[in-house]
Order: sequence, then structure tokens, then C-alpha cells
Amino acid sequence: MTHWMCTTCGYYLQSAMAPDLCPSCKQVCAFNDVTCYDAECGGEQNIDHLLVGSTLRNLKGVPDPAAKPKPMPLPTETLPLVEILRGLNEQEKQQLKGLGRLESYEPNAVIFNEGAEARKFYLVEEGQVAVESMLDRGMRFPISVVSVGQAFGWSALVPPHVYTATVVALSNIRVIAIEREKLLNQMQANTSLGLTIMQNVASMISSRLRSLELALVGFLQKDR
Repeated sequence: MTHWMCTTCGYYLQSAMAPDLCPSCKQVCAFNDVTCYDAECGGEQNIDHLLVGSTLRNLKGVPDPAAKPKPMPLPTETLPLVEILRGLNEQEKQQLKGLGRLESYEPNAVIFNEGAEARKFYLVEEGQVAVESMLDRGMRFPISVVSVGQAFGWSALVPPHVYTATVVALSNIRVIAIEREKLLNQMQANTSLGLTIMQNVASMISSRLRSLELALVGFLQKDR
């Protein structure tokens, strides 16, 4: 599937072909292909943050002269499952998964919204979700795509426990949803597990900052 971004409002979707009518702004829009075709950004299952930033720079939405520029938010809601489980033994991994329950969502379902209380942490068992952020005037852009074997929503682990992005199902998906208190209690009961998880979260922040840097480069660079 190709990753597309509306050049009018920044709406993101994944499909074989770009639609003629944007599902978000309801306009007949051109869509930019923001698929990653480079090994550096992980291949075609991911988005290319340079292309995302370039698309954001050229959005055709009517600007509000009274509005102050809104800084691009940090891409902080996704975390590869292999990273958050790194350093845990098999028993600890199963304990972690056993804390949650299976939840299913249909395509385009909103799993949680940016700004909502972060009550759950999610492990993807089947399907894909898009992690998106909202800009002014309802514009939105993709931060990343989360696939099988990855996790999202780790704001549940960190005060003030508020989601920093919106997550939308791209397909029929199945996730293991772990309640915040259950996970935090487990981390407190097993301090080694808790320390390992938080170290993994901290190490991932640097890679997410790299994604932000690429998006900013695409946003600021001039057309040639």
C-alpha cells in the first residue's frame, strides 16, 4: 500500500490509489506520495518524513494571518515492540502481554485522540495504525505508521499521562490494550522490568527526534 497526504489539508491515508475527493476536507485534492522508498527510513511500510515536511510546507489551506505559527509536535507516541521488550527475559515478556486484553477496530476508527488522558498502552497484534498530529484549522499530518510487532501510546507510562497524538486504524486491527495502572504496578513490583522498559523508552526518544529533524528539514527547505 502507498502512503498519501492531501496537499490541501494534510490528511493522511494508506491505499493503493489516492482518492479524488479528500475524506477530511471534502475537496477535490491532489495527494502527494509520502511513502519511504529508501532503506534509511525503513522501506515502503513507513512514511518519508522529508516528504511529509515538504507537503506541510506547501499545504494549500487558506492561512489565517492572525494565527501564530504552531511548532511541529514531537513524534512521541510510537515505540517498536522489539525495543520496549529489549532486555526482558521470556517470562517477563509474557507477563507484560498477559496484563492486557484484546481489542479490535475497523478501518478509520479513532483509537484515541491527541490531548486525551493516556489510560492504555497498546501492542499491535494484527493490522496497522497511523499516528497523526493535528495542526491549526483542523489540518493533520502523519507522524508514523505502526505495524504488527510494534507498540504505541507510551504516554500512559509518563506523567502527565496525556496522549501527544491521535491514532487511527488503517485496516482491521487487533491490539493488546494494557491499562496504565496495571502496567505501572507491574513495573513497580518488578523494578528490574520497570527500569528496563523506561530505559528503552528513553533510548527511543532520540530516534524520534531524528524523525522530527527530517520533517523539519523537508518543511524548511526551498523548492529547487
